[in-house]
Formats: sequence, C-alpha cells, structure tokens
Amino acid sequence: MSQPTAPRAARTAPGRARATRPSRAARRRLEGLDAALLELRALVARPGYRQRLLGPLGRRIELSTVRLLQAVERAEVPPSIGEVAAALGVDPSTASRLVEQRVGEGLLERLRSTADGRRTTLHLTDGGRALLAELKDSRHDLLAEITGGWDVVDLEALETLMSRLAEGFARLEADERTTGRADDAEGSRRAA
Repeated sequence: MSQPTAPRAARTAPGRARATRPSRAARRRLEGLDAALLELRALVARPGYRQRLLGPLGRRIELSTVRLLQAVERAEVPPSIGEVAAALGVDPSTASRLVEQRVGEGLLERLRSTADGRRTTLHLTDGGRALLAELKDSRHDLLAEITGGWDVVDLEALETLMSRLAEGFARLEADERTTGRADDAEGSRRAA
C-alpha cells in the first residue's frame, strides 16, 4: 500500500529548514511584492512594451531567441544543447529546435568541441553578438527612460534586491528539480 506524500508546497530540499509563516506585516509586504511582480509580467508582455523595446531593431524577435542567445553568451565555456536546455529550463528537444532555428538564421553556430571531439558546442556568430548588443542598448535605453530621475542609490538597491529575488527563484527551481521530480518518481513507484 502506498504511503501518502506531503503536499508539494510543504516539502523542503534536504538540509533546508522549512520556511516559517511570515508575520502579518511581512505578509502585507509579500502581497504587495506579488502584485508588483504580476503587474511587471503583464506590462512586459504587452504589445506596446515589446514594440518600444524591439521596434528600433526593425525585425521581429521572440523572447526565446533572446534567452537562448543570452544563455550561450553567459556560459563560461561554449555550452552544449543539453547545457543550454538546463539553463533555460526547457527539454533538450525544445532547446534543439530553438538552436536549429537560430543556426538557420545565422545567429548561432555549432562546432565540434576542442576538448571532446564527440561533443558539439554552441557559439554566437557575429550576427548573434550584434543582435544581443542591439537588444542590450534598446533595453538599457528603455530602463533609463523608465527610471529617469531615480537616484543612483535607488538603482543600486533595486538591482541588489532584484538579483536576490532572482537567486531565490533559481534556488527554488533547483530544489524542485532535485527534490520534486525525485519525490514524484518515488511516489509513482510506490503507487505501482
């Protein structure tokens, strides 16, 4: 007979303490943070924002293209398709299709690894690097307009706190990958 597992929200990663309930004041702040995050997500998904961001480039660019090119650019060593898939949080088959499309567009190239001839690695082409540079300029211009008049101290605080928040989300996702899927597989084996 299978034993019930704890609800997913109640599970914690090995070695991590279970989160305590936040105070009432903290819950109000978390509600405000949640509302702001939802609003930001909605704002950046709107056509007007995308037009302001991508319009100066003169071509249509999918977010998946940007994320793929950034993952290749940020990698310490030229990544494989599997490593890019992990960085993007997508299945290798999805990453493979994205890579093939970007290779066809001349933004990426696949080369045989110099360290391991059986492995292929991904590299930005000059066109891929140029596109990323244009996108960065466009994003920075838009952010400068949005935060015009902000004090540098406020910008530093926002950058620091947003980075901490992103790291927290990344930890949560990593924990889910290491504990959630293992727990799901264990539960499936017990149920069988």
